[in-house]
Amino acid sequence: MSETVQPLVAKLNELNESHLQMIELGESKKQTVIQNDIGALIRIMNQESKLAKHIEQLDQEREELIYAFLLERGIKSKLRLNLTELARLVFDPEEKQQLLAARSKLFNTLHSLQQLNALNKQLIQQALDYVDFSLETLTLVPELDITYQHPAEKAYGARRSGLFDTKG
Repeated sequence: MSETVQPLVAKLNELNESHLQMIELGESKKQTVIQNDIGALIRIMNQESKLAKHIEQLDQEREELIYAFLLERGIKSKLRLNLTELARLVFDPEEKQQLLAARSKLFNTLHSLQQLNALNKQLIQQALDYVDFSLETLTLVPELDITYQHPAEKAYGARRSGLFDTKG
C-alpha cells in the first residue's frame, strides 16, 4: 500500500469512529431533552463540544494527508478534491477499494448524524415553544368577564392592562 493512502484510510476510519461517538452523544441528548434533564443536557453538550474540537483536528490532519498524497503524485497545488475524485488518482485497485469503503462508511455515519441532529433540533425547538407558551399562559392578565356586558356601559372598577401598575 502507498505510504500516503494507508494513513489517509486510517484517518478516515478514525474520523468515522469520532462521528459514531457523536451519534451516541446525540442519542443521549435526545433522551435528556425528552426527559427534560437540563443538567445532563449541559454535560452532554460539553462532551459534544470537546469531541467537535477533536473532529476538527482530525479533519485538518486528513487535509494534510491529502496534500501529501497529491505531492506524492506530483500535484503541487492545494486542490480541494473530494474523496471520490481523489480515488481516481489511486491506481492500485485494493487501495482504491479501501479508500472508497472508508469514504462510504464515513458518508453513511455523517448522514445518520445529520438526521439525528435535525431531530434533536426539532425536539429542542418544541421544548422551547412549550416553555414560551407556558410563560405566556402564566403571565396573561385575566380577560374581561365572560358574561356579556353592553359596550356602552363602563366596567365596574378599573382594569389594569398589564401585570404592573405603572400609574403609581
